[in-house]
Amino acid sequence: MRHYQPTEPEIHILGRTRTGNPLPLFWTASGLEFLTDGGELWFELESDYESMEEWVRIEVDGFCLQRLIVPKGRSRLCAFRGFPAGTMRRVRLLKEVQPMREDEKRCLLVHGLDCDGKLYPIPDGACRIEFVGDSLSAGVGLAGAPCLVGAGPAVYGLDGNYALLTAEHFKADFRILAQCGWGAHCSCYNDFIQIMPRYYEQICGVLTGDHNRELGAFERNDFSAWQPDLVVVNLGSNDGFAVDRPAWVDPQDGSSHRMVSRPCGGLEEQSALRFEASVKDFLRKLRRLNPDAYLLWVYGMCEHRMAPYLETAVREYREESGDEKADFLLLPATNPLWVGSENHPGKKEHALAAEVLIDRAEGILKRKMGKG
Repeated sequence: MRHYQPTEPEIHILGRTRTGNPLPLFWTASGLEFLTDGGELWFELESDYESMEEWVRIEVDGFCLQRLIVPKGRSRLCAFRGFPAGTMRRVRLLKEVQPMREDEKRCLLVHGLDCDGKLYPIPDGACRIEFVGDSLSAGVGLAGAPCLVGAGPAVYGLDGNYALLTAEHFKADFRILAQCGWGAHCSCYNDFIQIMPRYYEQICGVLTGDHNRELGAFERNDFSAWQPDLVVVNLGSNDGFAVDRPAWVDPQDGSSHRMVSRPCGGLEEQSALRFEASVKDFLRKLRRLNPDAYLLWVYGMCEHRMAPYLETAVREYREESGDEKADFLLLPATNPLWVGSENHPGKKEHALAAEVLIDRAEGILKRKMGKG
């Protein structure tokens, strides 16, 4: 058995992080990927938490061999043993659960791996796709039966996640930045702090605490090191749900804020204008940081109440900026029979969303990669 550091050149690191040993995994679907001809493989991980445990999945040649909770402390987890040596296989370790802002103690670190064979690099991805979203992109509802509600991190899953299905179709290198309940303008609780655009420039600014600061979560992301060909933004659901919740009080100045609906349906004018302005601001930020990427805002897996405002915002952004590489795509809303755990869309809805997204992205990526 030979020990390998997580930063070995043969290992491809998935997700935004600060490269080092140990290697912190922050975001959904962050992890390691490599080829090996070994017959036995162990991962050396370290985890800690107060209330929100970490789940990981280990895939071999695209098949989920294990899905498990990482125990507290430093431990060695056997990925497989007794496999035929000398056979090349592709291995992927993925973190399944999003960053948890409310549990400052929570972390997942990779100290290395032990293998009785050699490691080899995976082929470069055909393209790069970044997904920015909420619980839908984080995979809430994909683990567990529809009756499972309130089970914490256990309901997060990557099996059938629309983002992974899309990335795998295009053989893309990908990243997911997602937070349950967060939006583009406000959270589902009308909170102006818990919004994805606010922290997009940091490695993982959605977290809090000194420990995460030491791990590099609040450092500025190095955008020059990884530029996407396509940025898929799946935000807006929680901004819409906020109209059904009480006003949020800003702890800094005591002011209250709430998305307000009209009696006859839709948003009242000022709420709509504020939401549309936030969407356009985020598109401008995305363009500044990803100058060559196509920006595709998708929405609709839960419901369609915010679609008119997103369409307006994206159209106005294009007109005001002259940016022709930005568009809006409406996804089909989930059928009640397709609901997964935690009252979220299940695998059938994710598969349908991926099908629609793939169809739209085919032309985008062909043109981007000079193939059509």
